Amino acid sequence: MILSSITQALRTQNWFAVIVEFIIVLAGVVIGFQISAWNETRIEHQREVLILERLQADFTEIETRTATVIEQLDARIEAGEAFEALLRQDQSEVSDLEFFIGLQNAIGTPVPNGRSATYAELVASGEMRLIRSEALREALVEFDEQVRRQELAYASLARLITDNAGLLLEVQAYASNDPDSLPPHLYAALAEIRQSAGVYTAARLTTRANLVNRVWHEGTLERARDVLAAMPGEAPEANAP
Repeated sequence: MILSSITQALRTQNWFAVIVEFIIVLAGVVIGFQISAWNETRIEHQREVLILERLQADFTEIETRTATVIEQLDARIEAGEAFEALLRQDQSEVSDLEFFIGLQNAIGTPVPNGRSATYAELVASGEMRLIRSEALREALVEFDEQVRRQELAYASLARLITDNAGLLLEVQAYASNDPDSLPPHLYAALAEIRQSAGVYTAARLTTRANLVNRVWHEGTLERARDVLAAMPGEAPEANAP
């Protein structure tokens, strides 16, 4: 209808009508673009709200899990120090059961909890741009870098334990629900191992590894809390321009 009106105005050389009709067409195009852009922005903001909700859930869980691991490491370190003290005693005065319980509580070190699945998805999909908070984006990057460094450090710690504290695993093979049920010919071998400097050294290395691992977990916990602190106090409005 507008096109036919413009054509008719041109035929009659009604330039005022031509200009008016042209302005109407141009305004319609501009309004159409604005509506399209507003709708796209609204959809992106709705997506941002969902992303923030997932990040909040992710990092709340990461905070809880990491704090739990730190508690476990505290117990493991305490047990390791107690096991070292036990090894410094005259082993003839320490029962096999005491020895194996101390060993069981002291050996090993927990693995890192890993990355945020939501953050990894955001990076892979290129949707990090949807997060408008610069502080939150920086906190997410710093957390992920902390996790990356922690995983590298853990690989070294695990290798240290495997290469140097493997003797503890060998000794653990003697353990059973009833240490007194060991075949008689193994008692001498076990007593010799328990008296060896290698067992004591391995125990100390394991405790030191747990101390270092605890430091790394503390750093990860701090970075996770930084992310939670950078989360918007209130979720952005889904229909915000």
